[in-house]
Amino acid sequence: MTGEWAWSILIVVGAALWFWSIRLTLRAYPGERLSMWATPRKAPGRAVAARAFGAGLAVFGVSMTSGAIDAEPWIPAVLAGAFFGLIFLAPYAISVALHNSRAA
Repeated sequence: MTGEWAWSILIVVGAALWFWSIRLTLRAYPGERLSMWATPRKAPGRAVAARAFGAGLAVFGVSMTSGAIDAEPWIPAVLAGAFFGLIFLAPYAISVALHNSRAA
């Protein structure tokens, strides 16, 4: 793995940290419903740090990897938006919805 594609490791690490932060947050509130769009009233510090660091790593990795796509500049931007929607937002929404359906 050489060149600009090596930055994709940051995307994988960022996504792993993001998913770990979701898991930490959901485990901190086992019987309570969580808001889909608001931070819990007392979110675990590790979860907040992992979410911030993971999102930052992923954004940086996507921005550095986008140079490997030999196309117009707007194409990597559209791909990055689709990537974040599918990799970050959809699993978060599904995880919170499943957690809320199990909560009292």
